[in-house]
Amino acid sequence: MERCLLEKYSEVIGLPVICGYDGRKLGTVKDVVFCIGEKKVLAFLLETRGYKIGKKVIFVGDVLSLGRDALIIGNAKDMQNIRKVKDRPEFKNKIDILGVRVYTRSGDEIGTVKDILIDFNLGRMDGVEISDGLVKDIYEGRNILPLIGKTEFGEESILVDNESVEEMVGTGGGIRNILVGRKKC
Repeated sequence: MERCLLEKYSEVIGLPVICGYDGRKLGTVKDVVFCIGEKKVLAFLLETRGYKIGKKVIFVGDVLSLGRDALIIGNAKDMQNIRKVKDRPEFKNKIDILGVRVYTRSGDEIGTVKDILIDFNLGRMDGVEISDGLVKDIYEGRNILPLIGKTEFGEESILVDNESVEEMVGTGGGIRNILVGRKKC
């Protein structure tokens, strides 16, 4: 897959899916399927229109490129019907990590997952965007928590190593950063 920048899950949802063979729009990305245990991207769930209305799946290996404005696949035949693959373990064990609370192994709550950072070149989840509450988000911005070390994903919580927290960085947003930036000018 082309493109080396990290993408946010929220920016991938809603992208058109374009056929590289004939340029047709085949559908829209509705979700991304992750293998949580391995922190890998497995597939994209699509919603299609036209005479073949329904949900389709594109596996990562069939994606030619993912850009800011579209996901490109080689051929419409690369799309599979969701009914044919829904019984596979990765689809049965799918959990939504948006809105899940994140804790350290020492028992400290870091915040709530608001977005997922994905490296599509490597086909993996690289981190999560964490909210520590609306007021703090507005004032300081959100933090990016890299998924390094051992990470345990549950339906109600995520448990991370302390080394992940040590590597956590701010997104550069927030009123404080805007005000501090203006003072320097």
